[in-house]
Amino acid sequence: MTPETFVEFTAPNGLDSWYHLWESGTSGFLYYFDGDYWDLEDTSINWPEEGDLARLAIAAQARDLMFVAVNTPDEDGSGDGYTWWEDCKANGKYLRALHEHLVALHPEVDATNIWLIGYSGGAEFITYELLDRGIEGMARGGAVIIGGGGANAPVARKKKARPCIGSTAMHWWVGEKDVDGATNPPEWSALGAAEEGVAAYRAAGFDTTLHVLPGVDHSGYDAVSCLSHALPAVSRSADLRSRLADGWVRLTRET
Repeated sequence: MTPETFVEFTAPNGLDSWYHLWESGTSGFLYYFDGDYWDLEDTSINWPEEGDLARLAIAAQARDLMFVAVNTPDEDGSGDGYTWWEDCKANGKYLRALHEHLVALHPEVDATNIWLIGYSGGAEFITYELLDRGIEGMARGGAVIIGGGGANAPVARKKKARPCIGSTAMHWWVGEKDVDGATNPPEWSALGAAEEGVAAYRAAGFDTTLHVLPGVDHSGYDAVSCLSHALPAVSRSADLRSRLADGWVRLTRET
């Protein structure tokens, strides 16, 4: 698959950024939000054809989902760097406008089925904004929330969020060592945030699961593995092709 890369998009609220898109399926959308960064060279969002994004695109294809990796529209890299979670309400408007744009461009894709995957600050963006306020037209799907994902209870009170209650699977993945001091801000605990988020969304009626990974800190996650546990491939053959292409499985022959 050859992605469309660094595609510019400006939302009606004036925010602009870019995204990468893989035409990897038509059964729904899979959106990826990376963690905070100070230097674009140091984040996977800058490298669409290798590493995490290339692997996630293969995993999306095995699930018949169109894969879209979106860069934050944050323009101020001071303080906590370029983030999704700061100004998350405005950033949420940007993402929803982009989604509407992509739905219009790709009517062949089922826009009612949306999966979200986010790491660290991207995880916080999913839980504090996207599923709390909802996405227009999202009636099913889920979220893979890695290394974060807090919430202010109660959640999902907005009208757009209500169709997701009971029909959205939310999986938190967090390391037991991903606590205060493991990342920036130094006083933030991804484990504490995940526990907070699970409690709030579970109380709201969502299908929630918390996976605590022993021995893992903030840099020890595998996004593809987390997605694979949350959402099966469309068939065994698709899953095998995905794993082979990703390098998970090595076929050997005795000689």
